[in-house]
Amino acid sequence: MSDRRKDDQLAFLQGTDWAGSTFTPLSGDASSRRYFRATTPKPAILMDAPPQTCGSMKPFVDMANYLSALGLSSPKIYEADLQAGFLLLEDFQDDDFASLIGRDNSLENSLYSTAIEVTHTVLDAEPAHVTDYDIPEMARACDLAFLHYAPQSQMTVDEAIAAIHSALTPFQATLRTSLRDYHAENLHWLPNRKGIARIGLLDFQDAVNTLPSYDLVSLLRDVRRNVSPDLAHSARIAFADRRGLDQSAFQNEFHMVAVQRNLRILGIFARLSRELGKPHYVDLIPRVWGLLQEDLRHPPLAGLQTHLNAILPEPDTAYLNKLRQPCPTP
Repeated sequence: MSDRRKDDQLAFLQGTDWAGSTFTPLSGDASSRRYFRATTPKPAILMDAPPQTCGSMKPFVDMANYLSALGLSSPKIYEADLQAGFLLLEDFQDDDFASLIGRDNSLENSLYSTAIEVTHTVLDAEPAHVTDYDIPEMARACDLAFLHYAPQSQMTVDEAIAAIHSALTPFQATLRTSLRDYHAENLHWLPNRKGIARIGLLDFQDAVNTLPSYDLVSLLRDVRRNVSPDLAHSARIAFADRRGLDQSAFQNEFHMVAVQRNLRILGIFARLSRELGKPHYVDLIPRVWGLLQEDLRHPPLAGLQTHLNAILPEPDTAYLNKLRQPCPTP
């Protein structure tokens, strides 16, 4: 952190109850945001997101208010300076789903069941005022795989995007709000609350209006942890029943949305390594690839599987080592 940014942080805290408190750095996420924790005078998280690199924090604040109005647990915002890029937030502590289930796997079904109830609450609500992530945009977003994971000619990229668009087209639907990064590490268990408020929600600033299956796919096809196959299967069926959807059509949508997500994630993780100096994300790429291939094996996607596997190399050891190397400087 630059001396100037430290001074800005101290100036922000000076006008709060946490002036003079000790803030301990926490591990960050895939963005340029930084997080710090204070335990006095009461627990709080300082989010440091310089606008010039992280963009405006207003989407986070707006979505926090939207979710709170639905009776969901977004972190309370104690203090904010959007112009400088600082927020002081409620601290949900460290009991995220991944940690809890890692300690006691018997909790998986109940935690995920509650998380899926949260998705229904959001889907049943009036959509938030966020960007539309419709079929054309979902297809275009897959270009990250062909720009960063396995760079291709523009003609090849265009053909791949057209094939993905065609595979997504049958699933046109009324767009509903998705928190987008809805997975085990962003969901915290708050046992002292009731019902769906027991789940603390984080990392929702990139929320969009998109296909209603999106957050379910994000939750069940998690690139960071193995979700029980039986749980994933039963949850998908129950979700379709709850929403009055045809099971076969929804199964097709589920697999295709998973393909779209994981193509994009391949590109994101490769870019984080090669351009942003975060090579540890490469360690997750074999998992992403495995999930991608599993969903592409769904019979209706056979043609797309042939198309994509002809241009995307399998991430063997040599290829992963290549992805760990920084991009050459001009």
